[in-house]
Amino acid sequence: MSTPYYAVKRWETEWQADVDVLSLGAGVQVKILRDDRESRELDLMIRFPAGYEEPAHSHASSHSTMVLEGTQVVGGVNLHPGDYGYGPPDEVHGPFSYPEGCVVFACFRGESAHHVVAAASARLK
Repeated sequence: MSTPYYAVKRWETEWQADVDVLSLGAGVQVKILRDDRESRELDLMIRFPAGYEEPAHSHASSHSTMVLEGTQVVGGVNLHPGDYGYGPPDEVHGPFSYPEGCVVFACFRGESAHHVVAAASARLK
């Protein structure tokens, strides 16, 4: 059974180091907005520091993202606040870069939001 409607105020939720949510590390921070493990749904904000380079990767879940602040660069295309992206499960995407830093809202639906970089790199060769 899914959780009932509730609201989370962005400024009242603390940023935390991304140690085990997406497994990005290197200064990336997350704000967990909703984590329903029964339905395998995760909604969160992700803050990438200026100059961060996110390697090509995959996830065992589908995910949607929307840029909230800053710029996300994917395939030479600059995405700005309000721009949207979607990735199906187990499909390699990226690399991404964040020249000025960036905050994105992300929704993951499926088994895991963890980044799988090794498998992604192997598929690209």
